[in-house]
Amino acid sequence: MMANEQIDTKVTVPGYLRLSKIAVWALYFWVLLGIVSLTLRVFLLAFSANMSVGFSQFVANVSADYLAPFRGIFPSKAVGTTGYLDVSALFAIVVYIFIAWAISALVHYIQGKIDTNIKEQERAIEQKRYQARLVATKKQQTSKKAI
Repeated sequence: MMANEQIDTKVTVPGYLRLSKIAVWALYFWVLLGIVSLTLRVFLLAFSANMSVGFSQFVANVSADYLAPFRGIFPSKAVGTTGYLDVSALFAIVVYIFIAWAISALVHYIQGKIDTNIKEQERAIEQKRYQARLVATKKQQTSKKAI
């Protein structure tokens, strides 16, 4: 390595790691949206909310897709005179919480990979700088001996 050679000091994160982190965060957001919508659904139904009102319809529509795989697993239980407890929705919430936990672990794993990659690049850059300093020092010593 020549003493006057430029050392690349740019640290970059591989595209696949950045893309996978974005995808995992999007999935995480999707699961959290499901948990929130299912929780709102349980409360609205338990407290006998008017499901023909715009907000209630919105919550029912959003939560319907999240509830679909779990619909009918458990029977609903009556709460008061007009409300009912959607036990299938509660079960779905628990399952989606476990999925969110797994996605969170995946986010931390990917971030660990990104951090490791950055540290390896920084270590390589520092090693190149050290080698360049050694070469420069040796050249100075040989030029002083020649004089």
